[in-house]
Amino acid sequence: MAFLLDGLDAEQYDRTYSDRELLRRIVRYFRPQAGAMLLVAGGIVAQSLTQAAVPVLISWGLDRVVGDGAPGLIGLLAVLVLLGGALAWLFNFVQRWWTAKAVGDVVLRLRRDAFDAAVHRDMSFFDQHSSGRVVSRISSDTDDFATVVTLTMNLVGQVLLVGVVVALLFSRSVPLALLVLAVT
Repeated sequence: MAFLLDGLDAEQYDRTYSDRELLRRIVRYFRPQAGAMLLVAGGIVAQSLTQAAVPVLISWGLDRVVGDGAPGLIGLLAVLVLLGGALAWLFNFVQRWWTAKAVGDVVLRLRRDAFDAAVHRDMSFFDQHSSGRVVSRISSDTDDFATVVTLTMNLVGQVLLVGVVVALLFSRSVPLALLVLAVT
C-alpha cells in the first residue's frame, strides 16, 4: 500500500505556513472576486431555501386537496412544484457558474504567481529540481486547491439545506423532529 503515497513527500523547497497565514493569503486571492463570491453565497442560500420549500409546498397542497377535496388545486400544485424545481435549478446554475468563474480566475492568478516565482529562481535551483517536476507540482497543487474550494462550497450548501430542513421539522413537530434526528 505504500506505493499509493509515492510522490506525496514534501519537496525540499516547500515552505510551511501557519493556518492563519494561509487563510490570509487565500483571502487576498479571493478579494477581487468578492462580487462573484456574494453571488455564489446568494445562490447557495436561494437554492437551499428553494429545495427545502418544495416538500413543504407538496405537503401543504396535499393537505388542502385531501381536506377540501379541491381537484383544481392539483394543477396549481403541479405548476408550483415545477416552478420550485425550475427555480432550484436556476439558483444552482447561478451558483455553479459564478463558482467556476471565481475559482478559475483565482487559480489562474495562483498559477501565474507560482510560475513567476519559479522563473525568478536562481539557475542552481533547477540543477537540484527538474523544471518538469516543478511545473507539474504547480499545476497539480492549483488543481487540488480549486477542487477543495469547490467541494467546500458544495458542503456549505448541503449543510445549509440540512439546517433548513431541520428547522422546518422542528417547526412542524418537536417530538417527531427529535425522533428523526435520533434515528439519523
